Amino acid sequence: MPRLLVRSGKDPFTPVGAETTLVQDVFNSNSGNYLFQHSVWRALAVDGTELVSSSTLSERRPPEPGDAARIDEEFDHLVVPMANAFRAPFLRHLEALTELIEQLTIPVTVVGIGSQAPHGQGPQSLGEIAEPVKRFVSAVLERSASIGVRGDFTRRHLAMLGFGDDVVDVIGCPSLFLWGPDHRVERRAASIADDAPLALSFTPEVPGVGAFVTRQAERHPGLVAVGQDAHDLRLLLWGTPHPDVDDPAAPVHLQHPLYQQDRLRLYLDTWTWYRDLAQQHLVYGTRFHGNVAGLLAGTPAVLLAHDSRTLELAEYHRMPHRLVPHFDDETAGVSADELHASADLDAFHAELPQGFARYTAFLERNGLTHRWSPGTTADDFDRRLAEVDLPPGVHTLAAPGLSEVASRLRWLREGMVLDITRHPQRYEPPFPHPGWRGAGSRHARLLEEGRQRDAATADAVTALSARVADLENTLWRRIVRRLRGMVGRG
Repeated sequence: MPRLLVRSGKDPFTPVGAETTLVQDVFNSNSGNYLFQHSVWRALAVDGTELVSSSTLSERRPPEPGDAARIDEEFDHLVVPMANAFRAPFLRHLEALTELIEQLTIPVTVVGIGSQAPHGQGPQSLGEIAEPVKRFVSAVLERSASIGVRGDFTRRHLAMLGFGDDVVDVIGCPSLFLWGPDHRVERRAASIADDAPLALSFTPEVPGVGAFVTRQAERHPGLVAVGQDAHDLRLLLWGTPHPDVDDPAAPVHLQHPLYQQDRLRLYLDTWTWYRDLAQQHLVYGTRFHGNVAGLLAGTPAVLLAHDSRTLELAEYHRMPHRLVPHFDDETAGVSADELHASADLDAFHAELPQGFARYTAFLERNGLTHRWSPGTTADDFDRRLAEVDLPPGVHTLAAPGLSEVASRLRWLREGMVLDITRHPQRYEPPFPHPGWRGAGSRHARLLEEGRQRDAATADAVTALSARVADLENTLWRRIVRRLRGMVGRG
């Protein structure tokens, strides 16, 4: 049976609670990662093929001796769904992944990787990461027929680095191909009323976005704001504000009306995300995957693109979007009804089968059988997904009935000293990792530090003992030589 190792935080079938997701960083700091990871998983999960989640081990630390040999021995293919990895903040992770790939002999396929630059800047602005990107792409292409990139911006970036169109396939983001080429999005209402159910995604760092979110929430009492990253989850769970956002109008602190009214959510799995967004009349905002989740739920969505990454993908997929690099008085007051009316779903529907054909052709070019390949079946995926009970969206601590407060307290009680090496709800990756050192309890860390000090002391004692023994031997040799000399003179 073919075995594929898939870069993903977890597989689609394993429920992981909110606290564990955060503490062990199962979602790689952003739940939007699951959309493209699990879409690729669903595409490749054909009956008779085994898929195993890497739990992104390669990005948590540089490879250790034996890592590559283990992967070569246990798997037939490494599949690497990616996002905006060609950017300076991700460089450490990219270099660790490169180092691992360079040691592998099995095929390696990278699906949907992208470059990122601020709005208004071209690929030439990414000069500081040129060499690491060249090294990564070269390592991949030595083990694959081509590399799959998100859009034309990334294609032009790689062309500047010497990689031509013969080895670079523009395939967009695989998340949008989850349901295949015939997926349709339907309007659920002719217009957006003030009391309509709406879902809004937001990126707190975009200038002026706080005023936009607050104004939309005031006008639409049925609006829920959906967060995605670790800071959002930490805020929901513990009331901890975002550390790097000082806009009081942004819903990134405990006192914001959206928090107090329990109108903030975060989803730990894509399937519950789609289910809830299928009840909305419109999904809109700055998060690319937040809007993709709406489209995959069959709900009209409008992306407010604010950088090269989001704009590149919106243009490639012809998904409804508007360029908003920052929010001023005019854009902050944009009407949800206006966005809904301007959403060109016909263009999106027309492009979907064409993009899907390019995507599946890329998979086939790189030797990957998918669920749409002739003669294949994929019943096992749907059966396993139907059997699992996934956790619902995460609420704020202000949820009615104190249910969320009770849930957090239960986790604290079960975790005792929060040592995740013993926590009963901890996530066990199917591709085992070394012991986690990033978020254990203070007690556990002190014990580990004590063990390290003891080991260092033992090494020092051994070295000193060896030195003393050497000195003793040297002294005795000198004494013997002197005695022999005295005897000779006598």
